[in-house]
Amino acid sequence: MVVLLGCLSLIAILLEISRKKWDIVESLFEKHFNFMLRQSEFDEALTGATWLLFGSTITLFLFPIEIAVPSLLFLTVGDAFAAIIGKGIPVGKIGDKHLSGTIAGIVTSCAIALWINQHLPGEIIILSSVASMLVEVAPIPMNDNLTIPLTGGLVMSYGMMAL
Repeated sequence: MVVLLGCLSLIAILLEISRKKWDIVESLFEKHFNFMLRQSEFDEALTGATWLLFGSTITLFLFPIEIAVPSLLFLTVGDAFAAIIGKGIPVGKIGDKHLSGTIAGIVTSCAIALWINQHLPGEIIILSSVASMLVEVAPIPMNDNLTIPLTGGLVMSYGMMAL
């Protein structure tokens, strides 16, 4: 799985470089993918999809599967619900994000991770979900598609060592 994600990450990097370098690639990219991009992604070096691939690849490489899977759920489920609820029910502004989204991200990522969990204590899942969603809302310059799963994996890893 790590090899596959690594290859996809490499393809994504080549596409990102190509779209910045050649007008024809940029035109094709814009024609097919513009509707999915946030305004900030047009001028940035990497899109969120590429960061998602990086975050997933590194998470699966660094952590055992019982830690990697919940970490990736924090990213895919928690971050998605944080964005949807934060934009749909914008309560409690924190920078350019909302507390309502952060709470939704914590609740949904916690629920799904606890539901699929077979090995980790529930307290560790809850703590790592909260930490991951706090990183999502924090004004950290690094992309949250990388920081969310890595934070979740690190908190779970240290939590298991502490037990």
